[in-house]
Amino acid sequence: MMDVAFIGLGDMGEPMAHNLLAAGMGVTVFDTRKEPLDLAASKGASIARTLAEIPAKCGVIGLCVWSEEQLEQVLFGETGLFSSDAANVTLLIHSTVTPQFVERVATACAERGWTVLDAPVSGGRAGSVAGTLTLMVGGDKQKFDDCAPYFNAVGKNIFHVGSRPGAGAVAKLCNNLMALCNIFALAEAIKLAAAYGVEENVMLGAAKVSTGNSWWIENWGFFDNLILTHPQPDVLSKDLWEAVQAGKEKGLDLAIAAIAASTAPRLTAERIAKLKDPASR
Repeated sequence: MMDVAFIGLGDMGEPMAHNLLAAGMGVTVFDTRKEPLDLAASKGASIARTLAEIPAKCGVIGLCVWSEEQLEQVLFGETGLFSSDAANVTLLIHSTVTPQFVERVATACAERGWTVLDAPVSGGRAGSVAGTLTLMVGGDKQKFDDCAPYFNAVGKNIFHVGSRPGAGAVAKLCNNLMALCNIFALAEAIKLAAAYGVEENVMLGAAKVSTGNSWWIENWGFFDNLILTHPQPDVLSKDLWEAVQAGKEKGLDLAIAAIAASTAPRLTAERIAKLKDPASR
């Protein structure tokens, strides 16, 4: 089986690393926090002391950190992965970032004889724990095929969406643009219904069997659980702004995405307040 590394043992990354271990792979892990490292070690993982030592040990490295800023440090930092002189390394970027960032990483990889596949994931923590994530992968098809055991250990629906690095990021941003615009339209619809005395469960029940139905209505509890438990406060706006930025790079005005991103913090705060106030339910 493959010897791989996994960087970022957070809400999504920790279960992914555990599933790689469960699949029989040798897994080296890195995180800035001790607790998830200790848990991974108890399941058989090796712990890397530094990022710089990882490429010489593992030919495939999964990265699942929150933002481009964090990836910047992991990759380009003084003691980041790119400080290693190892060759023949494949990076798998699971973070949701812009295609322009992936293209920059691809250029840096090419200079070192490395390969990058951007492989963002969808399915939430539940999908990560169950190993049923959807992966949208961009990059070289042969490398994609070579990494099949890794992808199959963490996901159920694996799509090769394009041969250029960055295609996976585009697919993920498009998916989240559709999903997140929908959830905030739904949040406003429920506000409007409540203002006229239509109860939330009644509105949802009617929409579920009408043209307003959507994945979010079918899984309404997912939204509430996400905004109450996710460690990143901008979880529902970050990806929308990245989609807007990616659109601008191609001369596109993604007005609906921009409006949704702008209103996301307020609508999320209102929903959290409602959930925490039993009298308002």
